[in-house]
Amino acid sequence: MIIISAANNEKQELPTLLKNLKKIFGKNIKGPILQNDREYMTTTKHSFISDIARFFSNRGVSRLAAISSWDNDQEISIAYHFIANIGKESLDSKITITTFVPKESSEIISIREFYPAARTFEDEIKEKFNLTYKE
Repeated sequence: MIIISAANNEKQELPTLLKNLKKIFGKNIKGPILQNDREYMTTTKHSFISDIARFFSNRGVSRLAAISSWDNDQEISIAYHFIANIGKESLDSKITITTFVPKESSEIISIREFYPAARTFEDEIKEKFNLTYKE
């Protein structure tokens, strides 16, 4: 699987972890996985974020750096920032998975089971946007 680097428009091989993510979740990973240096970004449906967190946790991605959120007109955007040792050199790389929660439903599954550090971020998002996290 080939990706286009956002930094220099070069074609590069996608790391195995992300190839497998795309293979397992298929159409639920929306669009290409974009790369900028050692940063990878993609989007998914909010109903799959817990499954993706489990996938990362089971494959040794042990660090959740942050969860950021912002308000769009009709939805809440939530970006999960994971740190993984991937690529040929096994360097720390950031993987950002962004999901969108419709304001009318405002419910999402928590990833605390796989990343206990998520509690602080999820509590802040819950307070800020009145979002409900299901365990």
